[in-house]
Amino acid sequence: MLQCTDMTPALIESGSATPDWRALYLFNLYRFTVPTIFIASVLTDIAPVFLGRFDERLFLVTGWLYSSFALLCIFTIKKNWPSFELQVLGQFLLDILAIVILMHASGGVNSGLGMLLVVAIAGGSLLTEGRTAFFFAAIASLSVLIHVSLADIYTWFIYSSYTHASMLGVTFFATAFLGHTLARRVRASETLAKERGLHLRYLAQLNAQIVENIQSGIIVIDILGRIRLFNNVAGRLLGLNEQPKERLLKSVAPELTEHVNKWQNNPSITVPLFRPATGDVDLIATLMALKQDSILIVLEDATLTAQRAQQLKLASLGRLTASIAHEIRNPLGAISHAGQLLAEYPNISQDVARLTKIIANNSQRVNTIIENVLQLSRQFPANTESFNLCAWLESYVEELLIQEGLKTSDILLSFHHPDLIVCFDQNQLYQVLGNLCKNGLRYSPLLELTLGITEESNRPYLEVRDHGPGMTEKTKQQIFEPFFTTEPKGTGLGLYLAREICEANQASLHLRTNSTAGCCFCIFFSSNLDN
Repeated sequence: MLQCTDMTPALIESGSATPDWRALYLFNLYRFTVPTIFIASVLTDIAPVFLGRFDERLFLVTGWLYSSFALLCIFTIKKNWPSFELQVLGQFLLDILAIVILMHASGGVNSGLGMLLVVAIAGGSLLTEGRTAFFFAAIASLSVLIHVSLADIYTWFIYSSYTHASMLGVTFFATAFLGHTLARRVRASETLAKERGLHLRYLAQLNAQIVENIQSGIIVIDILGRIRLFNNVAGRLLGLNEQPKERLLKSVAPELTEHVNKWQNNPSITVPLFRPATGDVDLIATLMALKQDSILIVLEDATLTAQRAQQLKLASLGRLTASIAHEIRNPLGAISHAGQLLAEYPNISQDVARLTKIIANNSQRVNTIIENVLQLSRQFPANTESFNLCAWLESYVEELLIQEGLKTSDILLSFHHPDLIVCFDQNQLYQVLGNLCKNGLRYSPLLELTLGITEESNRPYLEVRDHGPGMTEKTKQQIFEPFFTTEPKGTGLGLYLAREICEANQASLHLRTNSTAGCCFCIFFSSNLDN
């Protein structure tokens, strides 16, 4: 599409030479209609008295031949043979001949039929280029003057009007000049229109390409809420497999429609994060009013925005943890070392020994927290790679059974797509899945791992389901917050780190279900690959 600009000069140069077959076709319809009306008028005896008054038989024969010639020209025009220039030249020369004969049969130049030559010259001037129009005018003028001269020599008519013939000749050349000038301007306008039309088509194609390839979802709705523009990214984000163009937005994305209605009532508000019923990710919607009461809706994947925010967050945490390591670790090491020395004193009481053990345990816990924060701040960029998730998961489950001392029946693995390919950092996926599985085994003796592809958005997913007692609503709202934990020895960074890692790999981690029958966490992988 980008090569359209190179075609513009060629189009401009060839635009003036483009044969106008349609105009020639319409002129032949006129050429057929005029003599047909003349013949019908003479045969029905309703014609003006001057038509065919000198030689009615010659008038009728010429009229029949002239109309038949027009029909023949219509046929050749449809075949585009012979060439356009040859047809124009031959047809208009025969026009001059036929009209002069009709004029002669009607009493000469005084009959007024010479004005038909003006129409013929005007048509020839519009359909030809260069000086051909003046050639037609010259031939017509000579034909009229020769006819007047012959009429005067042979006394065909009572009066021989040289003045009338001269005025016709002047009219022919004036018509040729005006027609030629008008045709040149028309061709210039057509060339400019074609050039601008080409640029408009190029811009339309470029805009369509940009809209389709942009990373954001683009939707345009009219005043009635009907979708006028909808790109493929918007369909993927909303979890749609079809093009909903010309449908109402509320029938496609009712959640988004609700936010649009609120924004229309108060354009100053910010649309909050939302997740469509058929989608798998949280979306950010930006609304903008367009002309004619249309609304532009830009949809973005919140995980991508969160990923960018994570980079800033990690940079800040890097500086923070450096200070923590310097300000806390050294005093913590001194406290831990002092507690160890105190525990080694001979003959210490049991109460003192218990206190030294408390010091050692809490020092270790604080050190673990520091290590987790340092790990978060040192999180390297995801080294994503494509791999078979089913084969990788089978290997992981075998290793997990050995590490935790479990039986094969304690972890159920099911999948319907054995060749499921995902894009993720394998080491980081090991860390995420390890956290989810160990949390589930803490509350349930049985784990279920399920692989699949969502029907709405065609995204691969991995479910980790336990059969524990579930969690309270308050706990559910805080599980992904840092340093929140329900375990006395936990740091509260496991699920937080797992979600951050998923977002760094353009995936997302969600709590899918929570009930007294257990919890289900789900990892939605990126759908950029064709699986």
